Amino acid sequence: MKRYVALILTLVMSCALLSGCGSKQETPASTPAAPAASTPAASTPTETYKWPERPVNVICPASAGGGTDNILRILNEYFIKKTGQSFVITNVTGISGYEMTHQANTEGYDFICGTTTIFTSKLDGTLDYDYEDYEMVAYQDSPYNATCIAVQAKSPYQTINDLMDAAKADPSSVTGGITLSGQPYMCAMALQDALGFELYLADVGNTGERNAALLGGQVDWILTNTSTANPYVESGDFRILAVCGEERYPMNPDVPTFKEQGIDFSFPTQPMVWLAPKDTPAEACEAFNKILVEISSDPEFISAIETKLNSIVNDTHTLEDSITLAKEYKDTLAPYVK
Repeated sequence: MKRYVALILTLVMSCALLSGCGSKQETPASTPAAPAASTPAASTPTETYKWPERPVNVICPASAGGGTDNILRILNEYFIKKTGQSFVITNVTGISGYEMTHQANTEGYDFICGTTTIFTSKLDGTLDYDYEDYEMVAYQDSPYNATCIAVQAKSPYQTINDLMDAAKADPSSVTGGITLSGQPYMCAMALQDALGFELYLADVGNTGERNAALLGGQVDWILTNTSTANPYVESGDFRILAVCGEERYPMNPDVPTFKEQGIDFSFPTQPMVWLAPKDTPAEACEAFNKILVEISSDPEFISAIETKLNSIVNDTHTLEDSITLAKEYKDTLAPYVK
């Protein structure tokens, strides 16, 4: 009997001890001191993404001395001032530059400053990809100039209507000089749509070659841009009859638009689009976009573009807006891709 009593007492004491241990384990969870356990994690500083930390490789898909190249050289000066790093500019003409960038590493230091070609490359079969197969960095409204139609200063055509009326009456008697590819070709096709008749066009090469063809009297008019035409205007060799924008171009305030002269026509100028290889870190693209936006609003940079290139600096857009504007531009070009 005594052994039974002793056993019962032992069991009672064990239960009491177990109950006591359970209450001690619950106490910390219910006390105000518990949140202190999360304090170290909350105070851990977040690491800031730093870019650039070394020179940035930039492909220029055009020859040295051209519009895109000239702008990149000036832009590089201000990139250095702002970041302490520089562009390593490589001129690769044609589609090769786009291919090189498409296949480049994705560390965040390889980019291309593209133009019309990469918006139409899939549509015209030049490549099996286009700008959407890269990472977007920035869309910059044309920093070059306005697309325009110019004639010789001694031309009998005083207005764009004089020129187009003659072309309509006898197309083969009025020859226009363009490049039968890219932006100039598509702009000319859109102009034909607006006019409602076909123009007599000749392929006379790139911008410089077009200017030379007009200067030499090989064509009656050319589709060109104000930046390269203006020196000939100042020398008394050319006259600009109309610009293709919705508004007059600030560097040529005396030249009316097509619309001002009764022709319902406008066409976007060629933009610059900054792209990176697919899977480049978003942080690098965002950092580069921010720097480009800041430089484009720098008064000294704006003055340098006006003084050295006879052009104005238009907007560099945020990453989100750049994606939207790039699609709009591609959609505008699409009907005129051959």
